[in-house]
Amino acid sequence: MINQDCYPFTFVHRSKNCGQGILYVDIYRFKSTKSNLVYIVRVERYEHNMYAVKFYQKNHRLSPKKYQILSHTFEARRIIYTCMNIMFMLYKENPRASFGFIGANCENEGIENTKRYRVYYKIVATQVSDNIFKHVENMEKSAYMLINRNELKEYPDLVEEIERTFQELYNYFD
Repeated sequence: MINQDCYPFTFVHRSKNCGQGILYVDIYRFKSTKSNLVYIVRVERYEHNMYAVKFYQKNHRLSPKKYQILSHTFEARRIIYTCMNIMFMLYKENPRASFGFIGANCENEGIENTKRYRVYYKIVATQVSDNIFKHVENMEKSAYMLINRNELKEYPDLVEEIERTFQELYNYFD
């Protein structure tokens, strides 16, 4: 599952008591050898062994639109592979893990089927085995979940429970 075409990453720290249903947040960082830009990967841990993976350029960390700003470095695939390697590492540590992400909308773009979502979808759908994770798409919200199939066997209502949790936590999913 680990992809070699990614950047080496390092764990930075864990924040606890983050509120809003987040059990903790792990921060990772990596540097692009192509653009020399540093990226931050934020992994939020929720109930039901659900992890939300987000990334942004470090120099945009103070911007409220940090997830919406495009880098124009044409290295999306390698950046996404790096985030996926972090996911796979977390899955090795926690074999019950499921993952989710949102393809944030660019400025002057709606939230449905965003440009980022389409790129993430193509990469994840081809790189992540359907045997291990059930792929759950919400094109309307540009959201994508990889639900652990072993957990689904034990908890058949897991997808609905995760969706309900996020609807309660975030207006975005209303």
